[in-house]
Amino acid sequence: MSHSHQLAPIIRRFIAFILDFALLGAVICAFLFVYMGKPEIEPNADEGKISIADKYQFFTYAEAIAEDSDKIGWIKRFASNYPLGALMIFLIPFLYWSIFEGMWGATIGKLIIGIRVRNKAGMKISWGTSFTRAFVKLLSVGIFFLGCLIALFDKKSQALHDKIANTLVVKR
Repeated sequence: MSHSHQLAPIIRRFIAFILDFALLGAVICAFLFVYMGKPEIEPNADEGKISIADKYQFFTYAEAIAEDSDKIGWIKRFASNYPLGALMIFLIPFLYWSIFEGMWGATIGKLIIGIRVRNKAGMKISWGTSFTRAFVKLLSVGIFFLGCLIALFDKKSQALHDKIANTLVVKR
């Protein structure tokens, strides 16, 4: 790595991740909101009024998963009833990370914070590297962020997806 590419501080990576997470959450929620809308609307028992919860099943599942102790059961029912919705929860982040980092070397959060992903030679990453990194990152995030937490203890602040894809996150 050349001297012109300084490693990004872990706090910058964290802030970029939070920005990306918020953006992805908004996109996924918007998709699910539209995807899970009922084709026919019937009035509920409350004075015959139609509420937004009657129109969109999204709220039914979101509330139940948040409040019910049987979270796994609700998640399984969601995946069974809305397989495309369940797939998109994983596909949207994968495509976002791989396309943005493959094309521009950074996600929107990283661009805002002023960091980018590079290979160990300091060059832009390839599409193959981008897809590998995004896939491993999806697994890392899905398993209680364990792969991401590795960066806290690594001298180069590399998370599991960085180590496997042979990438570094550097200041722009």
